[in-house]
Amino acid sequence: MLFAGVAIVVAIGLIFALRTNSTSTKDVQGTIGMQAPQTAEVNPFTNVASLPATVDPKTIRFEKLRMIDLASKTKTTSDPNCKDKQFRDPDGSSCQTVAVVERVKGVEARYSYSGPVLSSGESAPGRDQFSVYFRPEEVGAAGPVEKLNREQAESLFDVSTSRPMVQQKVIDKEHSKFCPGNYVDGNWTKTDAKCQDDVQYTNQVVPSPNLMVQIDIHRPALAAR
Repeated sequence: MLFAGVAIVVAIGLIFALRTNSTSTKDVQGTIGMQAPQTAEVNPFTNVASLPATVDPKTIRFEKLRMIDLASKTKTTSDPNCKDKQFRDPDGSSCQTVAVVERVKGVEARYSYSGPVLSSGESAPGRDQFSVYFRPEEVGAAGPVEKLNREQAESLFDVSTSRPMVQQKVIDKEHSKFCPGNYVDGNWTKTDAKCQDDVQYTNQVVPSPNLMVQIDIHRPALAAR
């Protein structure tokens, strides 16, 4: 009877401990889920744009210059009750809200270019656009940039293009083994179904698939009369 009484007391204590531990774990999980908003400084000024390498640099054309507000600081807030969205979007990006908390004045220089050349050798119809951004004091125009005509605004900048070399992972044909076969109804079929391809890769320096466009300030333009 004594041993039975001790066992009952131990069992009651164990149940109480488990319940207490379960509650505290839930509270800790809730505390971890509540993340404080994250603020980040943003540099909105960039004078470089990336275009498809098949774009003809000669088609790049200046369009307009204007003053705009650019985001300089953002705040990212996570929603701890966003379990359903996290299930659909594992990276959790859909559960985050990004808000602009600070802005700065900037000058937008907008350019356009003819669409990239297609595989058929023809250019895509229409013109696409890209923009670069400068600090107002960098531009140094004699007067508001909105009062400059197109020629004056264009004379503020120099345009240069380049296609850098990058490393790319390619198939090493010399050291790879491919099983023989032929096409059957449009599908590649191995002659020996048990044969296994042995594909080896190597790094090769090749031209970048992107064309880098750099816009530099040339000289101040005269204000429009």
